[in-house]
Amino acid sequence: MGRHESADDTAGAPVDDVLPEQHEAEAGSTIAEVLRSPRFWLAPLVLVVVIMSLMAALYMGAVADPQKNLHDFPIALVNEDRGGEVDNPDGSTSTQNFGNEVADGVVSAAAASGIAVERTDRVTALGELNSGKTYGVVVIGPNFTNRAVALGRSAVLQAKPAPMAIDVFINRGSGTFASAVTTTFADEMSAQVNQQVGERLVETVRQTLVAADVPFSGAAQLALANPVDVRVIEPTPLPDGSGNGLSAFYYTLLLILAGFTGAMMVSVVVDGILGQTPIEYGPFYQLRQRLAISRWGTLATKWTIMVFVAVIQSALYIAVCTAVGTSLPNAFSLWMFSVLVISAVGISASSMMAVFGNPGLILNLIFFVILGLPSSGGTVPLEASPRLFAWIAAIEPMHLVYLGCRAILYFDADFDAGLGRSVIQCLVGLLVGVALGLGGTKLYDRKGWHRFPGGMTLPSRLARFVDGGGPATITTPSPAHVAGVAPERRRAGPD
Repeated sequence: MGRHESADDTAGAPVDDVLPEQHEAEAGSTIAEVLRSPRFWLAPLVLVVVIMSLMAALYMGAVADPQKNLHDFPIALVNEDRGGEVDNPDGSTSTQNFGNEVADGVVSAAAASGIAVERTDRVTALGELNSGKTYGVVVIGPNFTNRAVALGRSAVLQAKPAPMAIDVFINRGSGTFASAVTTTFADEMSAQVNQQVGERLVETVRQTLVAADVPFSGAAQLALANPVDVRVIEPTPLPDGSGNGLSAFYYTLLLILAGFTGAMMVSVVVDGILGQTPIEYGPFYQLRQRLAISRWGTLATKWTIMVFVAVIQSALYIAVCTAVGTSLPNAFSLWMFSVLVISAVGISASSMMAVFGNPGLILNLIFFVILGLPSSGGTVPLEASPRLFAWIAAIEPMHLVYLGCRAILYFDADFDAGLGRSVIQCLVGLLVGVALGLGGTKLYDRKGWHRFPGGMTLPSRLARFVDGGGPATITTPSPAHVAGVAPERRRAGPD
């Protein structure tokens, strides 16, 4: 790779003997020049305003009105009611199934509010609940109709009826907000079902009592008007240390930041050591002699370091989570998954910066963070956000990583709970990042577009924009660097 210049190599450099007063004057004139020229301040102003406005629009738009944005919110409905003989006002009986009537009302009312209720059996429904595929399960028991009949007869015969109940099962592992939406749905369903069943019971019993010339007490009417108890049940509660279902989201955020910001840190340090960018420690400034290393060689170095970072940082994450009391039922699986995620994100982010240069930092920020957070589904489920975020989540790494973390932490590392999809798409993202970085840097090296001042000439229009029409100030590259990359330029030949 070559060697850096020592202090003796620069012994003949001129010494800056400008007085402090002259520095102050130059600083003042420079600031005035910057303010007078839009070329200096317009680009950063527009860049910051656009990026921050995009962030505000996405973040606030995702959480502004979840109830209004509900769409395709999955709820399973199990109707086990076998029906029964219902008393008629004339004294006869008829076979009816109150469970079917209630189920039909629940499905139609839910569809109007953006909740997709799917009829299924108990085993399938609870299996989907325990794998995060559905957010709630509504179960109408096998004796629903018979208990309604018994409740009606109790108003006439003074018998003690069995309670009517509908169970709504939730799993906080699917997300705290998703469980809250399901609980709200249960409350609304309770009012609807009680009105539907209560009105029918009250009218049937009233007609029966009128025919028998028996008074209908107010207490009996009140009891029959609200006959159904809708119970919210959590069959598999999360263990202590799960953050009420938020630990998976925050761990996801840690993994993405380790890969994204880790790639930036590694890039800054490696470029400084290789002499591509200055190294600064407080007031100390050092621009080292550039080493003769290709773009591909620089990127490969960063990739290697990121893999080491992924292995070590993942282990430290596990250690920290254990120390603070986070529930880690599958620690080794979580460590392996973390290594994969940090490596995939870090390698892809490094490739973006290697291929696109400084704009790669902005692209990484937009892709991994700005678009990732509101479309992750970790706080507000995608079914409670505008549909735009569901489309973004299809390609966003944060949502896929969240599914994997959630499956490991809450669903016993079940591949069918999202872990399988997450692993596959992380591997695909890793391969895409490798292909982008390898192809881009190899192309630049073959073209002779090396990383040193003057290594290639800017197009005229871009040069005029960057240099403002004045002469460009280009630092001469080191002879060692030019000598090191010259053979590659000769091999590439003329374009």
